[in-house]
Amino acid sequence: MSISKLLASICCATALVAATAAAAEQPAPTPIVDEANGIFSNPAKNSAEALKKAVTSEDWAVPVVVVDCETPGCDGKRTPSVYTPLPVSEIKGKWNVCAVIPHLKDPYWVGQDAGFVKEAERTGVSLQIYEAGGYTEISKQINQLNNCVAAGADAVIVSAVSSEALSPIVERIKNDGTVVIDLVNSLATPAVTGRALFDHCTIGQFLGKYLKEAGEPVKAVWLPGPSGQALLEKLMTCFSDSAGDKVEVLTTLYGDTGKDAQLALVENAINAYPEMNYILGSAVTAEAAVSPLAQNDLSEKVKTASYYMTPGLYEQLKAGKATCASAGNEMILSRIAIDMAVRALEGKPFNGGKYVSMTANVICGPAAGEKFNNVDTMSKELNLPPEGFRPVFSVN
Repeated sequence: MSISKLLASICCATALVAATAAAAEQPAPTPIVDEANGIFSNPAKNSAEALKKAVTSEDWAVPVVVVDCETPGCDGKRTPSVYTPLPVSEIKGKWNVCAVIPHLKDPYWVGQDAGFVKEAERTGVSLQIYEAGGYTEISKQINQLNNCVAAGADAVIVSAVSSEALSPIVERIKNDGTVVIDLVNSLATPAVTGRALFDHCTIGQFLGKYLKEAGEPVKAVWLPGPSGQALLEKLMTCFSDSAGDKVEVLTTLYGDTGKDAQLALVENAINAYPEMNYILGSAVTAEAAVSPLAQNDLSEKVKTASYYMTPGLYEQLKAGKATCASAGNEMILSRIAIDMAVRALEGKPFNGGKYVSMTANVICGPAAGEKFNNVDTMSKELNLPPEGFRPVFSVN
């Protein structure tokens, strides 16, 4: 073996040992905090202007919820805190991070892609992003994870197309010494280094609390999306626990979240439940409901509430065509995921804990009435992709 090859081998081996040691010797998390960088853990204390300034600054800050448990959907304690990233001055390594996401077909994942790019540029990591093309592409995403490892990724960020099906490969990757960060969609396996997730229970609780306090008895039909999704069931359970007996759920109608499928379900609900005064469901559901409700002169009687936000729904809220939607403030989760990966690789403590989710609030438009109209307070930076942003797949 030549001297140059020997040195390269030693260098690579040293990097691998360092990465493995960092992952294995993760120190205790930093303490939960009530305030940092001018942002409070209680979202009600943060003005729209202060939040915008905080999330767009170089050393950003954002209110989060630290979840005390090992697996998604658990009943662990949820503690509000403020998340701040590792300062660039504390990043010593040149790390390679690889991220796999379900697709880039809608604004949600385009927004997560934008977050990846921003944090990679801030931290100086090399980043490769793969998109599977849809939730049916399990084999493709498994291949992409294998490609990440083969290309020498120090850390992989996994937004799984299947929580269960990807568990074996994730466990193998983690056991081989690669840092694994679970992003948004929730891997079923506990064998991950950290999690930055959409917390279905938190979203359900905030939506239920809003309807409980809205002042009118609610007779609702739930259109949550596909059946058999444990985390969606968790969202609805937490919603019901928070809403109490003020909200009566007439039925739950399951179906694909494509617009045509949701439109058909909305039409069925209108015909089958004339006493209904609320449609609860996905953002696609709320958008699909606009036309049939108008055609049946029900726009004022039947209101809508979605458990997440999209640019199209945001415009409908402003126009008074949709009523309310949860704002989960998730567009920064991909930035948190990269920060978690870097912290693990550098042997630095996680901020607050290894399982982080976002605080939530409910955003309503004029259709909800003057008392509840707060659409102008929504943080676009945390809920919508940057205007004009085009997907990026690598940062070097």
